[in-house]
Amino acid sequence: MAAALHSSALPRPPVIRLTPFRPFATVGLAVLLSVSALSARADEVYRVLTWKMAPYAMVDEQGKLTGFEVEIARALCDTMGIRCDITALQFPEVLDLLDRNAADFAVASILKTPERMKKYLFTDRHKRSSSSYIGRAGEWTLGVAPDLAGKRVSVTRGSKQYDYLTAKNAGCTVVIYDDQAEALRAVLDGRVDLALAPTAVTVHLLTSAEGEALEVVGDPLTESGLGGESAIALPLGREELRDRVNTALRAILADGRYDAISSRFLPFRMY
Repeated sequence: MAAALHSSALPRPPVIRLTPFRPFATVGLAVLLSVSALSARADEVYRVLTWKMAPYAMVDEQGKLTGFEVEIARALCDTMGIRCDITALQFPEVLDLLDRNAADFAVASILKTPERMKKYLFTDRHKRSSSSYIGRAGEWTLGVAPDLAGKRVSVTRGSKQYDYLTAKNAGCTVVIYDDQAEALRAVLDGRVDLALAPTAVTVHLLTSAEGEALEVVGDPLTESGLGGESAIALPLGREELRDRVNTALRAILADGRYDAISSRFLPFRMY
């Protein structure tokens, strides 16, 4: 008769505990988070501002927003590989949105001055700038600086031309507009005697049909903040984006895209 086998007499199998291999789990989580971050970045749209004034930003015959600074902004965004929503606004609105950190950057003829460098980050320059008076043809001596005493002179609010004339005791009445185009139209229809505006804007107007009734008065001005380097402006704290924009700007200067855009819209090279 076979002896009965009791479980207590059998050797117990070794206990094997399965421990998760945490390095793989950690790597997997990291990859997942990385993919999610890249996806979120790919979906990100950057808000880019330009100044709503020809030749910098205007609507063409097909209804498309274009102009020197619009196309520079597009080239920068393409070079950085980012999606951008480019909006053309009046100059005071551009500064207001930058002040409120409500835009990523602005390609908007913003002069790089010590005062503005306290409020915004700036890239390297993207163009040079000067200012000119423009008046009705035949009323001024060509090549001679205008006598402003008793005259009405229009400027755009928030501009360096505005700062210059409101601080200058020239005996003139400063007429302030939010819209640069309206400030220039005020010369045409006699509301003011002169306008003080960026030189490229005045020259562009002179090449148009309505500009035939106008002329530049005196020489271009650069003193007291009326000229200098215009640069791309960003809200404070955006150093990483500023550096990326700078790298893209250097790229389009080096490969010829900057000059190709400039020749389409500007009467002379302003870099």
